Amino acid sequence: MTATRSLLPLCLLIAIMAGCKHELKNVVSHDVNPQKVPTMVSRDVQTVISDSGSVRYRITTPLWQMFESAQPPHWIFPDGVLAEEVDKKFKPISTIRCDSAYYNELTKVWSLNGNVRITNVENEVILTNHMFWDQDKHKLYSDSFIHIERASRVIEGYGYESNEDFTTYKINKVMAIFPIDENRFPRGG
Repeated sequence: MTATRSLLPLCLLIAIMAGCKHELKNVVSHDVNPQKVPTMVSRDVQTVISDSGSVRYRITTPLWQMFESAQPPHWIFPDGVLAEEVDKKFKPISTIRCDSAYYNELTKVWSLNGNVRITNVENEVILTNHMFWDQDKHKLYSDSFIHIERASRVIEGYGYESNEDFTTYKINKVMAIFPIDENRFPRGG
């Protein structure tokens, strides 16, 4: 008799849960636009990206929105991003900063937007408002205005192509080249 009494509350609980299941389905179920609603949102993120088993990049951002169910699947960094290429000891080799970024997971192309600032291993600075970074082709490119600060000169123009570490590049339409007098304008960090 005791076993029957202890089963009765359990059976009653299961019956209540089964009845609620139907009602909850109607409450929770609704259409979600995968183009507008992220599948994951992360805040204050610092992560690493590997290539061929080695850590190559460190990404830091205040807000990362992943749209894995969208077509194409993509990530959005609406509050800016800092991407650093790192060596084996995790020291930065080159850096990219921007106000916002978009990453297409299918093409592995980043679109960097607003106040894009790139530094390379030679401490050169590249400034623009829009830059693309193709991870598979290991190159960067832009049709926007480009400002490059080198140790001996400043170069400005429109359109830019570069290798991933920014050591070999070309400007499609050079507008100006200014020599720098180190004594008149000392470079500071």
